[in-house]
Amino acid sequence: MKKSVKIIVEKATEGFTAYVPEFPGCITFGDSLDEIKENIKEAINLQIEGMLEDGEDIPISLQGEYNLELKLDVAQVFNLYKSINSSGFAKRIGMSQSLLSQYVNGLKKPSEKQSRRILQGVVDFGKELSHIQI
Repeated sequence: MKKSVKIIVEKATEGFTAYVPEFPGCITFGDSLDEIKENIKEAINLQIEGMLEDGEDIPISLQGEYNLELKLDVAQVFNLYKSINSSGFAKRIGMSQSLLSQYVNGLKKPSEKQSRRILQGVVDFGKELSHIQI
């Protein structure tokens, strides 16, 4: 079974930054999620090469094959996927439009319970869309 490596994605002034918390100094930038994924893979590989050359130990989670697990906060989801309308989405999941807007704009940080609720709404919406035939 492949190991997972957590990647934190944050909004930057322009585009997004991504970094590996357990791999200090491994950071990259990108304008899209696909670009972030490619850039962070390259950054990880370059850092591993440098560590091997220097005789340093590679973290176990980065030895062999691994999956990237992107960690986004609510604001990043809505920044990356501008086509998701926060007011319409709030209605869909039964949340106050004002509250979701505060999460999206970074004015408030959702609790773990609220984050799971929003994520479940995104997952359910994705499943629903995946069953549409055109």
